[in-house]
Amino acid sequence: MVRQYYVPQITDISEQELQSILRVANPPVCLLGGWAVHLHVNEGFQTEHGREYIGSRDIDLGIHINTDQTSEEIGESSIGETLEAIEELGYSRSRFGFVQAFHRDDNQRLTEEEAREHPQHQLFEVYIDLIPDTTELTQFHDAFGFTPPAEPLLKPVFENDAGIPLQQYVSWSIPDTVQIVPPELLAAMKIRSLPDRDKSHKRVKDVADLHALLWYTKPYNEIREQIQKYVSSDDIQAVENAVTRDQNSVFDDAGTLLQIDPDTIRASITRLFQ
Repeated sequence: MVRQYYVPQITDISEQELQSILRVANPPVCLLGGWAVHLHVNEGFQTEHGREYIGSRDIDLGIHINTDQTSEEIGESSIGETLEAIEELGYSRSRFGFVQAFHRDDNQRLTEEEAREHPQHQLFEVYIDLIPDTTELTQFHDAFGFTPPAEPLLKPVFENDAGIPLQQYVSWSIPDTVQIVPPELLAAMKIRSLPDRDKSHKRVKDVADLHALLWYTKPYNEIREQIQKYVSSDDIQAVENAVTRDQNSVFDDAGTLLQIDPDTIRASITRLFQ
């Protein structure tokens, strides 16, 4: 059941952690992923359905890489300072960033050693994935020892002022330099990532988020036209093939996740194929 990944106990903790992360992250950084979708669509979703849009378990933080820098320079840059600050909050290194374990009974933070003393069903984890805006990551790997998944669609945020100040969406005490990725870019990212998702709950969440971005942020034709600046016809075809492969069951699962009519989700996404 997909909803088990997005229950309030987990998403509320993740939201608290997100605020802490953003306070210590050194610019330039931006918010993308599930929390960015939530902040863009929540007002429209709440108006239509009388409840908040689902939150996120994981935190995706976009970072800008200066590919002209050496590994030593990257290590001493704002990126290195951000990684160090996140570790000082108690997070441990994970495959693509950081992870923090919590006990399900009392939401207590656990160290790696403490987490190993508990069975997995008693724990939940919040992941912070660092998402660079380039695939040229040799120097990054040399500096930090891992290679995170890149998202070149972040380049307009950092290089073309496409980002939006996050403070426009939240009342949190965070630096005014933190950006949020605009909805059309988030939707383009979902379109490009959805066909390759190998975890069913991630694919369902991508479909739910893509629908929400199409339905609750801007007039449909306006956002569709903006999305088309960032994706190709092949990208759109790949999404159509993916949902067809699922025999459209992913729309039913996304409807269950959002507790809305799956036909509405099906209609908003299949309009992209026309």
